[in-house]
This record gives sequence, C-alpha cells and structure tokens, in this order.
Amino acid sequence: MFVRNCWYVAAWSHLLPAGVVIGRQILDEPIALYRTESGALVAMEDRCPHRLAPLSLGCVQGEHLQCRYHGLTFDTAGNCIDAPGTEKIPPRSTARTFPVAERDGWVWVWAGAPHLANEALIPRGFDLGDPRFTMRHGEIRYEADYQLVNDNLCDLSHLDFLHETTLGGATSGGWSVQPPRVTPLERGVHIERWLRDRPSSPGGNELTDIWSCYDFSVPGILVMRTTFYPRGSADRCGLAAPSDDLVPLLRRVDQQAVTPTGENSCNYLFAAGFEGTTPSPKAMERMYKIVMDAFAEDRTMIEAQQRIWDLTPASRKKAFLPSDKAPHLFRKVVARLLDRELNAS
Repeated sequence: MFVRNCWYVAAWSHLLPAGVVIGRQILDEPIALYRTESGALVAMEDRCPHRLAPLSLGCVQGEHLQCRYHGLTFDTAGNCIDAPGTEKIPPRSTARTFPVAERDGWVWVWAGAPHLANEALIPRGFDLGDPRFTMRHGEIRYEADYQLVNDNLCDLSHLDFLHETTLGGATSGGWSVQPPRVTPLERGVHIERWLRDRPSSPGGNELTDIWSCYDFSVPGILVMRTTFYPRGSADRCGLAAPSDDLVPLLRRVDQQAVTPTGENSCNYLFAAGFEGTTPSPKAMERMYKIVMDAFAEDRTMIEAQQRIWDLTPASRKKAFLPSDKAPHLFRKVVARLLDRELNAS
C-alpha cells in the first residue's frame, strides 16, 4: 500500500517543453504529462475514456490534448470538448487530472485527494538550471519495492562494502565505523556525520574532513550536501555541525527521488554535482562515472534482495544494527502517514 496524499516526482522539467506529452506511472496509475503551447503543465490519466488508448501517444493542440487513436480532444481539466462523428459529447468521456507542480528541476504530481494538495509539502532541492550548481542527472528503473531503495539511501554504511571501489573508495571508506546522528522530522529524517582524514578527490593525497548532511523526506526524496573542510575541522567543531564561518574547500550536492510505479517497481531520478564551483569536464565525467557505477551496484543488490524478500515469510525477524536507525524511523513515518489516510477514509 502507498501513501497517496503526497507529492511524487514524475519527471525532469526539461523533458516537457511546450507541445510535448510523455507517459509516466506513479503508484499504480498511468499518467500523461504535457505542457500546453502557453506553457501550462498538465497531469492527466494516461487512458482515453473511449477505448483506454494511452493519451501519452496523443498530440498537444494549443491548450488541448488529442487522443491519437480516435481523435477525442480534452481540455486541461480532462473534459472532452470534441468527439469526432458526433456533435454531442458522449457520457463517461472525462479523463481524471491530478494536481501538478514544478520545482527545482522536477515535475511533481499529487497522487491523492486533490483538495488536500499543498505545495508547501514539496521538499526543496537543487535546481539544475540554477547557475550556482553544476550537475549531471539520470534515471534508473528498479524491479523492487521502493521502500528497499529508501532503506538503502537512509543507511550509507553500505558504501564501505557494496561501493568499496566506487563511492566508498572515493572517500576512503569509514561510513560504517560510527553511526550518523539521526533526527526525526515530521515527514522524514535528518542524517548527518563527519568523516575525518579523507582525500579531497578520488586517489588524492590532500586529506580533508568531510561533513555529510541530508534530509530524506516522504515519499523518498534525498537532498544532500557533502562539504569538504580543512583537516582537523571535525574536531574543532566537536563533531557538531560546522559553523557558518568555517570556510569549505569544496561542496558536493546530490538530489534524488524514489517514485514507486507499482508494488515491486519504482523509478529513481538523481542529479549529482558541485555547488559554487565550475569543475572541468574531465572532473565532472570522473564524478559521474563513479556515481553511475555505484548506482548500478545498488540496483543489482536491491533487485536481488527483493527476490529473497519475496521468498521469506513476513513473520521472520531480522537482525538490527545501529545503522538501521534511520531506515527504521523513516518506515515509521511512512506507516504513520498511511494509517492517517486509512483512518480518514
């Protein structure tokens, strides 16, 4: 079961210039996203009410969307305004629409009750179009429960093992040695930690202290800053959050979203890069390759984990490590929101 009264990332904004329509699936609902010629963004169920043809295969005509199969045309509210062969609009010809928003380079769709849609609940991220950030982005499909991907992102101790030669290797490990500080949030968790005496770049000789800090919010939104400081900064801060007067050497940023498409499938949209600096193309390519190699390792492991999960009785108790605190707390947040919806229905 899914939390429906929630904003889900459907696509990157730049995939939807004026006049373009694309198909996506959120939870178990196919959705056609399109931008009208005037620039309005629309999220409509991806099924024509005539014979259920995908509207994402249709075409934008000014402010309207026309089904390419038999020509029914819909306005931005999903009302059929033209049905070829008849002057009277037939009954049952309305397509459902969803609240939609655009923020920080992503298109967000509200999957629940439309009157409850509140854009203030959208987690803030880094905008790919903001000149302060230099980022590369991508998208991966998982054949796994989205909550397994969320567990993975809430617990970075696996970098020392699964990503020993990629992300973990780039920071010389140490993610599993000391559990991070985890703070519960209303709709997520806040996770932070210091890593002492780590290279400033993969294979580099200059040692730095790294401050890793991120929010992980419902349904699965990671907004992370990884900041490199002069060696000794962690101790000077008493392992607390760095003060504003502490000058960083380098700032990394990551923006990720996990969007379930079904019970055991999800899309994973991500962007990674740097803040306040313009790295060379070679440095960006090296960073992006490390990220993509690590995400391939994640996908292989999590999809294999899903297969074992499906073969294991739900009643079987699992071992608990200190690093499981954040995944455990986040699952409790999801369960609480789900219970709230069920009790309200």
